[in-house]
Amino acid sequence: MNIRTRINARKVALSYIYQHCFFWNLLHQKSAIDESLFIDNIFQTQTDKFTKEREVLLQKIEKYHTTLFEDHVEDFVENFFDEWSKDDIDFDYLLKVVPMAFTLEPELKQQVDMYAQTFTYDDMDTIDRSLFLLGYAEWKALKTPKEVIINELIELAKRYSDEWAPKLLNGIMHKIISN
Repeated sequence: MNIRTRINARKVALSYIYQHCFFWNLLHQKSAIDESLFIDNIFQTQTDKFTKEREVLLQKIEKYHTTLFEDHVEDFVENFFDEWSKDDIDFDYLLKVVPMAFTLEPELKQQVDMYAQTFTYDDMDTIDRSLFLLGYAEWKALKTPKEVIINELIELAKRYSDEWAPKLLNGIMHKIISN
């Protein structure tokens, strides 16, 4: 295993998981789509066109959201991570961890809710949920040592989340993996 390709793969996996969670929110909170379309159509007077655009966007998101990761992982990497060649990313890692993240989400949600004292899994920011999903799936799929997973999650949280996320991930993920 090449450490650099694994780190790059974690970034790709986090991006994909985040996008997947974000799209799930859009599909289940129609007002978010309306608000984003409203900005693009702020001076639009034809409400039927707005309705059509909403339906087209929802169909695109639904199609993307239901497409298997394996079927578009290379396109995802090419479109969002074009600064790396395919040799710079551990695709075996991606194909083992990312699909498992979504099947493990109900289990992870239960674990987080058990250990979190002031919030629930659903209350967390999308990026923090994505970080938990990534770490939990890697631990389950690859049996990566907890110290490595927690360290990597903390580094990703420092880069992509708010100042409290590293402590949150360290505390709760440590409890989840230890038990």
